[in-house]
Amino acid sequence: MATYKIFDAVTLRTFVTRRRKRNKSIHPIAANLHSVTYGPQPIVDLRNKIVLLWSAKAGSVFAIKWMFKHMGLLEEALAFHPWIHCYRMKVFCVSDRYKAAVEDFFQSPLSYRVIKFVRSPFKRAVSSYVHVLQNAERNSDLIETLVGAEQKFTFSFDQFVGYLGTIDLRNSDVHYRTQTHQLERELSPGSVFLLNLDHSMESLPKLESYLGLPQTDPQQYRISSHHATRSLGAPAQFIGDQLFEFSDRGQASVPDYRSFYNRDLEERVYHLYAEDFLRYGFSTVINRRDP
Repeated sequence: MATYKIFDAVTLRTFVTRRRKRNKSIHPIAANLHSVTYGPQPIVDLRNKIVLLWSAKAGSVFAIKWMFKHMGLLEEALAFHPWIHCYRMKVFCVSDRYKAAVEDFFQSPLSYRVIKFVRSPFKRAVSSYVHVLQNAERNSDLIETLVGAEQKFTFSFDQFVGYLGTIDLRNSDVHYRTQTHQLERELSPGSVFLLNLDHSMESLPKLESYLGLPQTDPQQYRISSHHATRSLGAPAQFIGDQLFEFSDRGQASVPDYRSFYNRDLEERVYHLYAEDFLRYGFSTVINRRDP
């Protein structure tokens, strides 16, 4: 049985999930590391026996900065490039240190604690939509499908969700792929700690204490030039069918995520990301009173 511990702002809740007998699957997977380390690649810390699972548009910069801090790599990573993913991809994940840690994890997966930062799929879908509009050059297939090769790059959240329904979200672009990682489907490590990104400032120090890690200030991991400005206040009228651009990163003010949803879009996003909703226990409806 894999023990899942959910850290929130108030309490630590523990529950146990049923699992299939997977002992026979460990060796074939270990022989083909790509099947489990296939993007986004986990961060494996051999010294502290921790595996970090993360998802794009779900606090990845925050999570990886925190992990590198406890691995003694944060200062080196930021000196290499202000964008933490640059060091992760070009230095860390191709290093002998990383390869040795991954091999050690496969040799003894039950000795590792897995930490997973998760985010409500409703919020993440809007963040993914904004990201795509800000990075037209990286989404040529999507552009051709939604707006055509010669047209202005703008489309609605409704159209974006429609596009997501036509692709395999387990193997798509990491910025809108399911949060559930293949490692979670294939292997069952000893313990998995889930941190809701919304409560990470309160829960992360508790997790550090629980795991016996040095206490750090979570505020230091929040700064990123890749974050769009979020508007404050209650959600306005439904805007999920309106065309947006958000091309000016950092300057564009993104409306409250709830404004992009009506009941139809709620249901469609739920069905698209049902695995994430069920695995991580997020509400399948949007609470329009709370942020």
